[in-house]
Amino acid sequence: MKSTYHIDYKLPLNFEPEWAHLFKPDYKYKTVDLQVKELKNVFVNHYGLVIKHGLLVPGCAPNIGFAPSYDESAYYKHWRKVTEQWLVCKYGKSLPSIRLDDNKKYLVIHSPWFSYYFWITECLPRLLMVKEQLSELILIYPEAWKNITFINESLALFPQLQKVEIPADTHLFVKYLVMPEVKPWTPMFIPEQVFEVRELLIKALQEKNITSPFGERIYISRKKAARKKFTDENLADEVLIQYGFDSVCMENYSFFEQIAIMQKAKSLITITGAGTINAFFMNKDSLLIDLPHKDYITKSQYKFHFYKLCNILGIRYSALFLERENKPNVWHYSLQNLYFDEKKITEYLEANL
Repeated sequence: MKSTYHIDYKLPLNFEPEWAHLFKPDYKYKTVDLQVKELKNVFVNHYGLVIKHGLLVPGCAPNIGFAPSYDESAYYKHWRKVTEQWLVCKYGKSLPSIRLDDNKKYLVIHSPWFSYYFWITECLPRLLMVKEQLSELILIYPEAWKNITFINESLALFPQLQKVEIPADTHLFVKYLVMPEVKPWTPMFIPEQVFEVRELLIKALQEKNITSPFGERIYISRKKAARKKFTDENLADEVLIQYGFDSVCMENYSFFEQIAIMQKAKSLITITGAGTINAFFMNKDSLLIDLPHKDYITKSQYKFHFYKLCNILGIRYSALFLERENKPNVWHYSLQNLYFDEKKITEYLEANL
């Protein structure tokens, strides 16, 4: 599957010339031609990495190219790890492994990168690539998925799909494996996949007749999160509520309730992170106010993928860069808490809402 869609990029609403290097049109997705691979006699590690003939199978995971990605992942690191696991499982006994039924055909859709963001942008697109074959396949289903609502609510839309639950940290020998290729980099969106996943989930939402209990302005609060939140979440709530925003902890709601909240929303403000993917379900001409920290202006690793998503969906986009903490016990700058800049945020809201 090769994309023929052309993204008509528009600059952020609050664009400043010194940001020009951050918001350049990106058409690399057009060079990607995703296929469904049918493989024989492969090893699948507990993170969904696949090796055959001693090499990682191209397309089994994002960020395993031969050049570093934005999170500094690369082929060699992952090849070495999964090769060690394969050797130990084949010749030793210190790692648990299973040989799946040689008479059945299995499906893998996960990779070492996993969160709400990755489920929507990578796992579900891979599943939909084989939607016509699902009655013939058995999904490799990691045990850790059992209590994850967004996974199980999504999979319930495919009642014909069988699953085999794989115990934690257990590796697999598989005779017949169907492996839809995943996009090569996590910050990349394939427009056709975006539209297909949206259509699937919004249609299901309409059939379930779930509605949002909130208004049209949503602030995704991270007050329940352990990291990457405002140093003063109460101040953020207090200020944003004055501008008509409902403060919502998304983890309090089911997957389809979250989609309903976003379908109704016309304005969304949120700290940049996995939860920002909720903009995926907003409608054309709605507004995303993205809150990254100032380091992203100079850190070339970050690719402003939510900006790309908004351009695919026709959502208006703004970025308000904020200061952050610098705690030495937080291992990565992107995980630091942010300071709520009341002046900058209220000035923007006054001018744009």
